[in-house]
Amino acid sequence: MSAPGSDAVSVMAWGVRRYGLLFCACLLLGAVVAPIVAARMAPPADADALVIAQRLDTSLPAVPRYGEAVFDNGQVAQALVAKFGDLGPVKDIIPDKVSLTADADSIVFHVTGHDRDPQRAADIANTAADAFVQGLNAPGVGVGAFALQSPADPPAAAPGGLGRLEAVAIGIVGGIMLGLVVVFLVLLVRRPVFDAAGVEEATGVPALGAVRVPRTRRGLFANPEDFSGLAPACRRLLRLPTSTVVLHSRPRQAEVRTQVAVALATVLMRVRAVTFVGPVELGDGEDRIGDGRERLTVVDSDEPFDLMHPPESTAAVLVVREGISSSDLRTAVVEHLGGSAEARVLLVGPGRRVRGEPVPPAAALARPDDDLDVALADRR
Repeated sequence: MSAPGSDAVSVMAWGVRRYGLLFCACLLLGAVVAPIVAARMAPPADADALVIAQRLDTSLPAVPRYGEAVFDNGQVAQALVAKFGDLGPVKDIIPDKVSLTADADSIVFHVTGHDRDPQRAADIANTAADAFVQGLNAPGVGVGAFALQSPADPPAAAPGGLGRLEAVAIGIVGGIMLGLVVVFLVLLVRRPVFDAAGVEEATGVPALGAVRVPRTRRGLFANPEDFSGLAPACRRLLRLPTSTVVLHSRPRQAEVRTQVAVALATVLMRVRAVTFVGPVELGDGEDRIGDGRERLTVVDSDEPFDLMHPPESTAAVLVVREGISSSDLRTAVVEHLGGSAEARVLLVGPGRRVRGEPVPPAAALARPDDDLDVALADRR
């Protein structure tokens, strides 16, 4: 996994990886919600049943008004509730689920069922038409005789609507866009730190560097050559005037801090007399620079009090994960770097996976002429 750059695309890509679960949740939300929204936005299907007057015992102009009065008296709505039971409030069934069209001076009534399911729309229309005919014929002689002339059939699907696959595809695209917006907002609020410039901008504390820490099984140590960015960090440590370097971190970074501390001490022992205080024995190293400076002590610390004694000769190095929010970094700096003669922040990120060893490889101390040693010795 490579370090993110400072450009917006690289930072956004890091954010998508870092908040992958949140991004996937947005994607799935879009894929699930889009078909539901598309189905609800689709216009309902309409199915018509025709009711006619077979015999009239009243004047023709009175027929439409009579039909509307019978249709709205509650008998039709009650028949629909009795059969379907889930049509919503009774007062909204007419005209939301079924409606009547009665043309002036006509013996024909159109009973129309409305539903997103064409078959259900036809069933609603036929049930309503049957109840309507019964209501029309209830008075008997004096009004006329009415009958269902043509029952409703399921209408054909309306053209141009979104199919389920199309809705899912649109939902996935929308979910991706939503995920990117959410990740962008999270990054905007957290303001993650990725490089030395970001460290100094957020805290005012100089950065020791950025190191990619190889991934190994728990309890194993990687070869220092597998740490990207380790040599520049060692050179900056050698320039510090202090004789003690204490590496500290928050508890969640304790394991990676120990990996870095062991690797730093192992490399520094190639050119300086070094005492390492940590979980493994590394030997003492040899002073190959010859500048007469006292022995360098590197401490892998779990205690914040180690950063305070003795303050005039201690360099405190705070190890933090790349991508830490600016506010968290400022809090950590206040907690762990106060009172020391020198204070630095070391950004660490995951490197490639390698095979580790129970202790740092002894061969790492036995190569005095490699390029890394030359780079460390040249401190001008």
